Amino acid sequence: MTISKITTLVNTFWLREQILCRGSSLTKRNLKVLDTSWMPEPEVDGYKQFYQESHIPTSLYFDLKKVSPPVPGSSIKFQIPSTNLFQEYVGNLGITNNTHVVAYDRFNTRPSFRTWFLFKLFGHDKVSVLNGGLRKWLTDGFHVTTEEPVVEKEQFKVMLRKHLLRDFEAIQTNLQTAQEQLMDARGIKDYYVTDDGNSGGHIPGAKNIPFSSLFNEDGTVKAENELKKLFDEAGINLTKPLVSSCQTGMTACGLIAAAHILGKDDVALYNGSYHEWSARADASQIVKEKQGKEHVLNQ
Repeated sequence: MTISKITTLVNTFWLREQILCRGSSLTKRNLKVLDTSWMPEPEVDGYKQFYQESHIPTSLYFDLKKVSPPVPGSSIKFQIPSTNLFQEYVGNLGITNNTHVVAYDRFNTRPSFRTWFLFKLFGHDKVSVLNGGLRKWLTDGFHVTTEEPVVEKEQFKVMLRKHLLRDFEAIQTNLQTAQEQLMDARGIKDYYVTDDGNSGGHIPGAKNIPFSSLFNEDGTVKAENELKKLFDEAGINLTKPLVSSCQTGMTACGLIAAAHILGKDDVALYNGSYHEWSARADASQIVKEKQGKEHVLNQ
């Protein structure tokens, strides 16, 4: 069984069926399952501490730290990889331009949606996220393994979609032109300023949809009508240009995926997000807003 249209999300039962019927070389070539389990701390090795402990059968480890190595002194926390690096890394996983990639992780889907976005950014539309991730896989009673599949290197060609990225200067310009809507995936405690005024704040005009609000209690993504309600309540018009941000460019990809589920496939990412903005922007360009009361810090 295959799906004729690559969807943003696939469910655990569909994936299990694909894995069970992977006897043919064609199926092996056309589907790759990637464990993207990741933690931001430099000392955490996702491959050793997560993937080797257990993973979904046939899956390979996709290392976001190797794909996006840090740049010393940069105000961007997680870099967009170079085209050569991404192309080489993905090809080494046996992925071709015809491969359907399914990403999952064992935590909160942050790295899965980041991986999904990177593939989209580099021109690969045959990519999905496992709805509910490893948690849902285990809840549904499916087994995991420590066996690591043998990989044969393949050719993977990238086509960078520059229109899906925004940098600091672009967001600065947009403050004047207001041509694009900006949304912020951070939690309320980060988006709004604390009572003591020592933390919190956001880019002027950014509308808040907390990343956590995208999910049901079991970790699966909410139904389309519920996602649409989140965008509507935030005052975001999905028919108009839209840019996503967060703290470091990770959870922003979840909002991009949610918009994609609703039929909008051209949402851009401000990869530097608030981590870069708070380091580089003038104080007058940081909104210090308490819930129900807004004021801009001008000094």
